[in-house]
Order: sequence, then structure tokens, then C-alpha cells
Amino acid sequence: MDIDTRIFIGDIVGYGASPNESIEILQSSADVILGGNHDFAAVDMTDISYFNPHAKEAILWTIDTLTSGNKDFLKKLTASMVIDNITLAHSSPKEPLMWHYILNIFDAMENFEYFNTPLCFIGHSHLPGVFEKDADGRINISKDNIIQLNDNSNYIINDGSVGQPRDGNPDASFVIYDSTKMTIEFKRVPYDISATQEKMRREGLPDYLIERLSYGR
Repeated sequence: MDIDTRIFIGDIVGYGASPNESIEILQSSADVILGGNHDFAAVDMTDISYFNPHAKEAILWTIDTLTSGNKDFLKKLTASMVIDNITLAHSSPKEPLMWHYILNIFDAMENFEYFNTPLCFIGHSHLPGVFEKDADGRINISKDNIIQLNDNSNYIINDGSVGQPRDGNPDASFVIYDSTKMTIEFKRVPYDISATQEKMRREGLPDYLIERLSYGR
């Protein structure tokens, strides 16, 4: 399949043991890159006091590990934007720098009021799925692998996570939006989790973050 635009929704760094490599890969492969709360935390652009102890420890390690050039790159990122009549936000279209989660129908209902495009792609929760607001204002949730979009509906689409999926499936998660067929397709790709975990152990990152990769949690 030919992909016209590759979009990254945020959180390049903050969990794994290869923050510099991850930034450099994205710089050479992604067309659009958003910043997430962990990216911003790594360059003192958001407060880490609310982070759990494991995430905070990983952020402090990341701060010490990032090159000055990659820190400068992270500082230039934005947490939301609109491109090609599509809204992008790492966390949510409502107050994107407050890092709200969209986890249920009530969260989605509120956030549909904060964007004017047919589609809004998000990340943040690491949970793949789609919220649809139909022509009658009803909110529907779908976790089907392929979703046919309706011209009369609006959508909030969570692409899951490439490196930290949390829906019980450890495979990397991403979505393909086909603007011709008007479909959203969720894709899962296995990767070498054990090699990732071994590097994290060598770098002394928290055991909790290492072990959860095996379970997609």
C-alpha cells in the first residue's frame, strides 16, 4: 500500500531506552510529528509531579540521555494541529496541553465540541479504538479492525501505541486512514520485545516498565 503521509501523534521518548534513536528515525521517516506529555516533560515543558514513580524515573533518565540537539527538536513540537481538514492531538482536542484522556463516551461527547473537522486522531491512552458521533448526536464505540466511515458522522480515532500498547496485545498498534475508500484500518505488528526489554534492563530503567511490554499493559 502506498502511504502519502506518515503522522506521529506524540510521545517519542519517556519510556524506552532509545530516545535519541527514536527521534532520529522519526525525523527521517515521518511527515508530521506531534509532541506528547512525555516529550514535553523531557524538556521541562510540562510538570512531571503527576507522573507515577516509574514514569518519573524514566523521564529523569531520558533527560540525562537526550542530546542537546534532540532536546531542541522536542522543544519545537506542538501538541495539536489541523492538517488537510483533519484534527490531530496527542491527548485531546479540548485543552491539548492539559493532557486529558478520552476513555469513554462521556469524555468523547465533551471533546466532539472542540474540533470542527470530520476526523480527530489522538493517542495518549495507548488504547486503540474509535468514537463515532452520528448525525443524531449519538456516540458509538468501535474496536473493529476495519471501520467504514460515514459522511454524516464525526470521529475521534485513537491509534493505540507503537511501543507501549495497553489493550492486552503487545504488538505495535497504528492505523491507516484511506481517504479514498473512507476507511480506518487498525494494524498490529509484532516486534522484538525481548531485545527492547534487555536494553532497558542494561540502562537501569524500572522493572515495571520493562515487564509490562510482554503483556501489552
